[in-house]
Amino acid sequence: MATKRPPAPGQRELFGGTALDCPGIGNLPLIVDSHCAGIEVLAPGSVYQPLLLKPRDDRVDAGPGTLDLNEEAFVRDLILRLYPAGNHPKGARTPLKWGAHDLWLKRNIEKRNDSFRLRVGDSDWFYPDFIVWILDYERRIQTFGFVDPKGLAIGAGAGWSDYKMVATLYMPHVVERQLATSNQQVVYAGEPWTFRVRGVLLSTSSYEGLTAQAKFAIRDETGQDVNPTMQDFGRGRVLFPRADRSHIDDILRLLTQDTELDPVLALAAAVLDDTSYFTPEGELQHEVALRRGDCDQPECTFIGALLRDYLRADAQGRIGASAIWHRQRQLMDYAQAGHFGIGGEKATVLRDHPTPCAELWRRKHQATAS
Repeated sequence: MATKRPPAPGQRELFGGTALDCPGIGNLPLIVDSHCAGIEVLAPGSVYQPLLLKPRDDRVDAGPGTLDLNEEAFVRDLILRLYPAGNHPKGARTPLKWGAHDLWLKRNIEKRNDSFRLRVGDSDWFYPDFIVWILDYERRIQTFGFVDPKGLAIGAGAGWSDYKMVATLYMPHVVERQLATSNQQVVYAGEPWTFRVRGVLLSTSSYEGLTAQAKFAIRDETGQDVNPTMQDFGRGRVLFPRADRSHIDDILRLLTQDTELDPVLALAAAVLDDTSYFTPEGELQHEVALRRGDCDQPECTFIGALLRDYLRADAQGRIGASAIWHRQRQLMDYAQAGHFGIGGEKATVLRDHPTPCAELWRRKHQATAS
């Protein structure tokens, strides 16, 4: 006689027969308001599908786990800034909208072979927490953006020379240069697209906390160490969360628009490229080339010094005044008084030279050739 099989275990049996009221559970993580235990944000399915249960064996590593508080805050602020009413798309195959742009938000899991990572020289690999892929159909531009919420007071131990800072500001230009030299192009729907890589560090350390540390000092137009302003940090792609969530606008702007510093960093990528020969033209190119000739430094050290000299804008809004000031004084070392003060090259003439970097470059190479 046939026997009736017991029903397969399901959610009711797992939880003692209690019905579960979990609408949209497939779109976890749920970001909740700790004050009222209500759901604030049902994060888009494109962020990740988290593991709900932890293994009992500590030797087993399973993931991805839940978002930490800083990651959670970024997702919450992004969603609520773009969709204040909470009516954002939640499916894994539906993009978020930022104006006319499509925006895909992905969690970047650390130490996975298929995750995005950057490395400067022989430093550790840098895995930013989030990928923010932005599609601009009107201008046919794809921006592969990344955002990393991080406590920089401790997380960037070397300040502007820290590999996380350098990876965020400088390495995107190295990647773009490598793509260009290899003639790799992005084609979508039969049309060529511009492909960009840009990053932002969202500091969970306060502005006051960072400016109190000497490792984040920058140089003014007279070469003196000063504390960076909020604008200086922004130029260095470091932003701070704000209660009104307006920092989300700044993040998306920095991902899609270059600052005055980006051409300098792109130039540094060309100067430091050992696979090609670089001939400087113009003051900026000569200044960065002079840096390369001054001494052989690791990339992080080289870029860190460059940032400290170029982050501060002068009264006319120009960056790099500290570097020009330094080159002017180096050029003045070539002044000679001559016998009885007659016939020599006056220091004031060199001080007021219209192109001190190019002139210093010419004299240094002339001395080397002779």
